[in-house]
Amino acid sequence: MIRVLIADDSGLTCDAMRTILDREEGIYVVGCARTVEETEFLLPHANLLLVGPALEGESILDMVRCVHTKQPETRILVVGVRNEPEMITQYIEAGAMGYVLRQESMATLVEKIRAAHAGQALVAPDVTLHLMRRLVQLAQQPFLGAWDLDGMSGLHELTSREREVLSLIGAGYSNREIADELVIGWGTVKNHVHNILKKLETNSRHEAAAIYRVHARQGSPMAVAA
Repeated sequence: MIRVLIADDSGLTCDAMRTILDREEGIYVVGCARTVEETEFLLPHANLLLVGPALEGESILDMVRCVHTKQPETRILVVGVRNEPEMITQYIEAGAMGYVLRQESMATLVEKIRAAHAGQALVAPDVTLHLMRRLVQLAQQPFLGAWDLDGMSGLHELTSREREVLSLIGAGYSNREIADELVIGWGTVKNHVHNILKKLETNSRHEAAAIYRVHARQGSPMAVAA
């Protein structure tokens, strides 16, 4: 049985998808979550998550990363996205099994749900090409574990608060969860993340998290900027 959770802050979109999916054999909608909190509450009952264009206070990428880290066995489809291969590649890198373009039909949505549940990814040729280029880029990068992380000036430039935020990013926390954990505003967390990525000279939270984890495994203390 495919147990689907729909996460979208549009009640109309949630209700429309639920009406269609409830008619499909072998598919059961466990609920429609309109907030991050509702998503986290209902997620244990689902084995496939449909993430809509946006949730209140949470970006699509943050949601995908968070779910993939905490419940990696859950298949994730990002729904209603634009046909932008670079952005779609980021969703897949974050942990999404696939995506459904905003102009695609409900029949295509059902097809991709069944494919994702079966462990298959239906990806357009232009997105496949972008993914292959990304793999080549990653292959050309030096192995992270071989880096002299103690010598990386970016780590030493982090403030005490930025170091706290980085450790939570490394643990798979979303921006909302970091805000709750540190009792600070969501916008403040976004600013800290921006500064961390800039200082570490990385392009994504995923790379920043990888740097933190390797550094932690080496057991080296992280210096804090004055």
